[in-house]
Amino acid sequence: MKKLLKFLIVIAVVFGGLYYGIVYIRNKNKQEAFNAEIKEGMYLEVIYEGKCVTKFQLSNQEDNKQCEEDSVPVRLSPTANSKQIGTAKKGEIFKIEEVDETDGYYVWFRIVFQHNYKEPYKAGYIAQPRRGENKNVKIYNASLDYSSPTISFSEDEYHVDSIDAINYDHLKVWDDQPGYTITHEVYIERKPTDRPGPQYWIKYTVTDKVGKTDSRIQRIIFTNPPSDNLVKDFENMRK
Repeated sequence: MKKLLKFLIVIAVVFGGLYYGIVYIRNKNKQEAFNAEIKEGMYLEVIYEGKCVTKFQLSNQEDNKQCEEDSVPVRLSPTANSKQIGTAKKGEIFKIEEVDETDGYYVWFRIVFQHNYKEPYKAGYIAQPRRGENKNVKIYNASLDYSSPTISFSEDEYHVDSIDAINYDHLKVWDDQPGYTITHEVYIERKPTDRPGPQYWIKYTVTDKVGKTDSRIQRIIFTNPPSDNLVKDFENMRK
């Protein structure tokens, strides 16, 4: 009797594992087909990375760093004060049904808000800031460029040998579509207020393929300063 019971247990475990294995493979295949169908048309991928902040701590305490979630809110309508109906996490993709560009601060994407193939149809809106470095989503298969490019750098000063050696390796540039270009202009401040002169500045400009731009200004330190005919007057920088 004990041998028969053990045999039945083994059979149950084997068939149970086989059943759940088949279900797992079936669900995986359905999800892959679901994702493939989304990618056939215009869709977005959530790319937002939550900021981390280290709060005040004593020397004997562990690092007290708090980070936001890598997710963005999904709203009922294309306004910032609309009801939040859920969140979309970094790496998730969603089909775009339409684009609302009436907001001056955000582009709103109406999406099919389904995390997986099992969920019923539900529509929602995700915002993409028009300006600023932090972007919420990346757009694919779009016929239009919906976001302005951004350009940034981590250091206040850029050290370079000469004006001919300037490159853009230290810049971080983002745009939702490929095809942007970077240009620069160098300015001389002959009598700076905070240090002996002259002081040089470099203005970077990134321009996307439809003409949207973003600019940043950085102090530039030359080992071999350029001649005056290769730079512009600092007072004219913002004109």
